Amino acid sequence: MPLADTNLRYFSFDDNPETASTLPAFTYFERDWFELEKRHIFRHNWRCVGHVSSLPRGGDYLTDTIVDQPIFVLRRRDGSIKAFHNVCRHRAHLLLTEARGSLKSKLITCPYHAWAYDSDGQLQAAPHCESIRAFDKSGIHLDALKVEVILGFIFVNADTEAADLRPQIAPGVERLARLLPDLETYQLAENVVFDIAGNWKNVGDNLLECYHCQPAHKAFVDLVDMESYKVEVTGLWSWQGGICRTHNSAYDLPGGLAAGDREFATFYIWPDVAFVLFPGSRAIASFVFGATAPESTHQVFSVYSPDGELDAVGRDIFRYFSDVLGPEDVDLVENVQKGLHSMSYQRGRFFVDPARSYFSEHAVHHLHGLVFRHLRAFIPPAAPAEEINR
Repeated sequence: MPLADTNLRYFSFDDNPETASTLPAFTYFERDWFELEKRHIFRHNWRCVGHVSSLPRGGDYLTDTIVDQPIFVLRRRDGSIKAFHNVCRHRAHLLLTEARGSLKSKLITCPYHAWAYDSDGQLQAAPHCESIRAFDKSGIHLDALKVEVILGFIFVNADTEAADLRPQIAPGVERLARLLPDLETYQLAENVVFDIAGNWKNVGDNLLECYHCQPAHKAFVDLVDMESYKVEVTGLWSWQGGICRTHNSAYDLPGGLAAGDREFATFYIWPDVAFVLFPGSRAIASFVFGATAPESTHQVFSVYSPDGELDAVGRDIFRYFSDVLGPEDVDLVENVQKGLHSMSYQRGRFFVDPARSYFSEHAVHHLHGLVFRHLRAFIPPAAPAEEINR
C-alpha cells in the first residue's frame, strides 16, 4: 500500500537510542499510516483478550475487537479454548453480540438467518439450504485465530502462521511466574476503561517511560523510590520498575515487607499489553491499550486477584489508578496528541541513560523500533535531502 504523498515522507530510524529520533509526528495521526499498522502490526501479532477465569465452563465465550476485526474466544465442552472471527459466513452479521456469555446450545447460531456452527467453526445448519443449488455445508467454516494461554492469560493472533508467543517472551514470563506462581488460577476483580483521544503509540510511549513521573505523578514518585527504578528491553518485551516505600501518598503498603516484596513492575509485551504489579497486594493488572482509530485508543485496566476479590490494599491500589494515576496519564496523552499536529514539531529525541535509570526512554525507543521494523518495507527507500531524522 503506497503512502500518501502529503505528510507521509521518507524517514529512517536509528537502532541506537542514544542518537535516535522518535517516529515522526505524522505516524500518530495519518490515516494511511494507521491502515498500514492495522494490516501489518495488529493482524500479525499477539493480543491479550482476557483470562481463562472468564471462561469457566464449556460453552462460555467472550468477544473482543482487534482494531476493526470482531473476534470471539470460546471454551469448548472438552475444556480447550478456541478463537474465531466473529462474523457469519452468510451475510457478515456478528455471531455473538455480548461482551461475555454462554451458548444456549452446542452450536453457535447467527441471530440474523440462523446459520449455526459447531465449536470447531464448521457450519452445521443453514435453513432451507437443501433448496440451494451446489450448496455444500462442509466447505463453509469460521476462520480461526491462533490461541495461546500464558499464565492463565489468553492471547490470540489473526495470523495462524505466526510464531508462538511464549518462546519469544519466556524470560519475562518466568520472572512474572516467580513473583505470582498461582497466576493461572486468578480471577477478574475489577476493571476501569478509558477511551482516550490519542494514538495507541502515544499511550504506549507514556506507559513505557518514567521521565515524566516526577513532574506529572507526585504520588507515584512518593510511592516508588526513583533511585531504584530500572528499565530493561529485549526482543518483544520490556520490564521496568523499582522498590516501593511502605508509607507514601499513593497508598500504604503493609508493614514488614522485604524489599523484594515491594517491587513495582511493568512487564510490556508487544504491541499493546502490559502487566502491572503494584506491591502490597497479591493482585496483578493487565493494561491493554487497543487502537480503534488513528487518534483514539480503548484502554482497559483489569485487576485480577487469587479469589476475584480485592483486599483493603488492593482496593486502595485500584482507586489510586482509576481516580488518580490513570486520569493523570490520560490528560498527558491527550495533550501530546494535540501537540503532535503542530507545524513546528516533526520528531523528538529519546532521553536515555546508559544506566537504564528511571528517566531513561529505552523502552519507548524499543516500541518505536518494533513499529519501524514492521513497516519499513512501506517507507520509500531513497531518502531525499530533506529526510526527517532530527
